[in-house]
Amino acid sequence: MLAFAIIIMVIYTKQDAIVQSSIDYMNQHHKGLLKIGDIHLAPFENFPDISIKIDDVHIYEEKAAEHPILDVKDIYLGFNLWDILSGNYDLHSLLVEDGFFNIVIHVDGSTNLANALAAPDDVEEEDDPLHIHLQRIELRNLDIHKLNESNMMDIETYIHQADGGFKTNDQEIAMHIDSRFELNVMDNGDTTFIKHKHFEFHTDLILNQKTGRMSIAPSGVVMEHGDFEIQGDVDTKNDMDMNLKVKGTKPNFDMLIAFAPEDIIPILEQYRNAGKIYFNSTIKGPTTGNNMPLIQAEFGASEAFMENTDKNRLLDDMGFKGHFSNGALRDLTTMEFSMTDIRAKPEKGKITGSVIVKNFVEPDVDMSFQADFDLNFVAEFLNLDDLDDAEGLVHLEMKFHDIIDLENPEHALKDLN
Repeated sequence: MLAFAIIIMVIYTKQDAIVQSSIDYMNQHHKGLLKIGDIHLAPFENFPDISIKIDDVHIYEEKAAEHPILDVKDIYLGFNLWDILSGNYDLHSLLVEDGFFNIVIHVDGSTNLANALAAPDDVEEEDDPLHIHLQRIELRNLDIHKLNESNMMDIETYIHQADGGFKTNDQEIAMHIDSRFELNVMDNGDTTFIKHKHFEFHTDLILNQKTGRMSIAPSGVVMEHGDFEIQGDVDTKNDMDMNLKVKGTKPNFDMLIAFAPEDIIPILEQYRNAGKIYFNSTIKGPTTGNNMPLIQAEFGASEAFMENTDKNRLLDDMGFKGHFSNGALRDLTTMEFSMTDIRAKPEKGKITGSVIVKNFVEPDVDMSFQADFDLNFVAEFLNLDDLDDAEGLVHLEMKFHDIIDLENPEHALKDLN
């Protein structure tokens, strides 16, 4: 115990020098600014590594900037005990918790983070006193925003917990990552249908250090209660060019319910359901700067049913084929969504139809439905208590094709009368 206490005391006396030398290096050799608060010794936080805890870490895009890119309450730097004693400051583990990270993609395609890390023209290269050979990284309660100034699309990823392990040789870096996070997408300050989506992600990655190509082994992704598998590769030296496949099959609607708006999911989950459900998607193309990859998805159902068990009402023989793409321009103007071959069989009658939507800025909607059903069945199946006494058979035929003015949607609705 006495020897351990002496070792801890030696490290305690060195902690300021370890951290301050690296901060001085970063501020001299990068255009951005790094500021920190107090420094503490935390010997057991990343055990068996010895950790140095840094409070109130801020990174700015430039020396005179007012608003930080990074604002984090605590960062723990983990070192091997004997490395520190020998003066070799080799960072083995990193724990970041409680804060935010605001990444901005400027109109010219540059990012505030890249600008902060850029080297000043008048500074000569020197070796950083802090060497980084990470074996473990952990993130807790970190709110990450990625704002694209050209279209004001803001992607927020709130990381509840993320753990990564690393193994490195001369050719490759192998990584295993487990994470839990929440995803929100805002368009010009307004929420989209991607709101409060909860994810779990478990994957193994291999990065070829020479080519920059990162391979993603078949990996599990959970969104809400939907289970998916993702695999492919990313060219990290070529605009983070992705070639990914996402797929899933399930004997119920959980996978498709996961894409529903937040307030609709609890309603859909009230119904017992089953069927042959599939989802297949590809993501291809560069993603850095103002680039957006091509996203295409095929999904559908067959031999499916949904049952309101409280009212003992069954919608049987359900099926459809679905398609989604963000189109040639990879934006809302070329986005397409369709559900065709829609079919379902209530206790009396049948339902068939299709809907195709093109251009999500000025939606071009082509929709047709034919339905025969009992009004009382619909009221009870949908839990429409105000229509409990409704009776009678309904025959409905509808065809609608128009461009919807989102500012005045009631104009298009008149055509349905």
